[in-house]
Amino acid sequence: MGKREAILIIMKYRAESLSTPLSARKSITALSIALLVILLLSGCNGNPRIQQQAAQSRANFNRAIAHARSIGVPEAMLKPVVAQATQLGQAPAPLTLFSDQPATRYYTNLDQRYRLLTVQVDGLEALATQQFDYQATLDLQTFEGILAQRQAQGFVEAKTFADQLAHDQKMMAQARYPEQYLQISNSARTSTQALRLMGSAYSDLTSFQQTIKQLQASHLDVTALNQQAQYDLQQFRAAKSPADFSQLMDQINAQLQETVVFSTQAIPYVGAAKLKQLGADIAQMKQYGQNPASFQQRLEADQAALDSARSIHDYLKVSSQIDADTNAIQLPLLRAEASYLLKQYHREVADWGNAHRYHDSFDNNSYNLDYEYDEQGVGSDLDNAVQAAQTLDDYQGAIDSINDEMFNLKAMEADYNDHTPWDQPHATDMQLMQHYKVTSGQVIVVSLIEQTLRLYNNGKLVQAFQITSGQYDKPSPPGFWHIFDRESPTIFKSSEPKGSAFWYPDTRINYAMEYHDGGYFFHDSWWRVNYGVGTNFPHYDTGGDESFAGNGSHGCINMQEQQAAWLYNHTGYGTAVILY
Repeated sequence: MGKREAILIIMKYRAESLSTPLSARKSITALSIALLVILLLSGCNGNPRIQQQAAQSRANFNRAIAHARSIGVPEAMLKPVVAQATQLGQAPAPLTLFSDQPATRYYTNLDQRYRLLTVQVDGLEALATQQFDYQATLDLQTFEGILAQRQAQGFVEAKTFADQLAHDQKMMAQARYPEQYLQISNSARTSTQALRLMGSAYSDLTSFQQTIKQLQASHLDVTALNQQAQYDLQQFRAAKSPADFSQLMDQINAQLQETVVFSTQAIPYVGAAKLKQLGADIAQMKQYGQNPASFQQRLEADQAALDSARSIHDYLKVSSQIDADTNAIQLPLLRAEASYLLKQYHREVADWGNAHRYHDSFDNNSYNLDYEYDEQGVGSDLDNAVQAAQTLDDYQGAIDSINDEMFNLKAMEADYNDHTPWDQPHATDMQLMQHYKVTSGQVIVVSLIEQTLRLYNNGKLVQAFQITSGQYDKPSPPGFWHIFDRESPTIFKSSEPKGSAFWYPDTRINYAMEYHDGGYFFHDSWWRVNYGVGTNFPHYDTGGDESFAGNGSHGCINMQEQQAAWLYNHTGYGTAVILY
């Protein structure tokens, strides 16, 4: 019924009521009121199609919010949008008598607002995914770095974490949503924390074992202590989580404390040994070019206190003070050592590089042959590690990385003077495999100075290829890595914006094996003609009727397609990789 018809009916019944009895008039009045209500309701409905669109947009928004929550978008990011939607839902529709326009405008506005909020939710999904993806990448890189250090230090217990890293990296390659990236980040951070605590726990265990040896030298019965140490070692090898290592450290520290308390007859001897170690630390600080005058004063005071001690209380007090002084010197000592080693490293890179240069006839420039170790390569990573270090573990990790890269650099220098043919086993390859404790199983060794890849199995050479590594401005990272992703075929997409010197169009790759986070692969490069020495610098690629300008890769290891296929089919996940 339309509004006009309703009004006419009301007027008709109103006129008729004047000539009817009172009881009939009451019925007519009630009917008039009912018709008036219908009239009022029909006036506030607005356009039914617009009203339906608004309801559909609201439903779409609710589905978008539910989806965002289901994939892990943080509630804090969604809260402002949800608040706006709540306000929209609380705003009542206007009530009008004779026009649909106010209600129509209300529902039109409601439709538009819900559509806009839905677009905002989609944007928040994309933003959260990007942020969590980036954080997961950083956490995996940190995990990979400290794992490499622990493996280089010979911790067989690191294998559990290597398996976890491979699992996390595989999950990373498949991840699409924030909750998946968050799960990867949490796993990587937990493993990183455990690996950091592994070093501290091992240090505590070693300290406990040394204390037992000192007590044994004092002709004390250490049978029970040796049993405790053996049990601690078993727990160390079984530890997998930060909580495991923390609990073990607490246990060892308690054992050390008990050992000191119940073996007071050995305290003078132990105190003298600790003072000897403090003196050695002071001498080391001098070697690193630092002034240890304040620690020298502490050493002399501790020595005097130990000499004058007479009671158990005196010895315990002196022992505690020696421990405090020894602990106090550790951070400045490691900081000094890290700075000293870093300077030595950069000096070695500069001196050797300046004396061994590659003259490029293509652009008439000369390039240091060890550029992968310089500031544009791994040298900047070492600088950052030392500058960012704050804790003992941070500095020790930086020191381990510097020592590893110095070892790799020296191996490269030795390989430069080795005239063994590129397709034969090299002594430096063997030294590196022994250093990283991978003399068994498959190992891919890449000599950057020779631009050669050699695959070993149980220390025996299986195959050798000439390759092209990262160019001067995009060097391949020297170090000890593992294959953690395999794709055949795949599409490489440039991470650089279009217009950058390093941008490239989407490129089909037939065989790709990723060995380092950040997109460092072994892969075929069907667009290249030449490989081997010099191809990592600007050059002319020539072959048959072709001749075109070329350069090294963006950090990947390039090889011929059939060679990449062979390597892909003869290696697998977890294959060890050494670049030097």
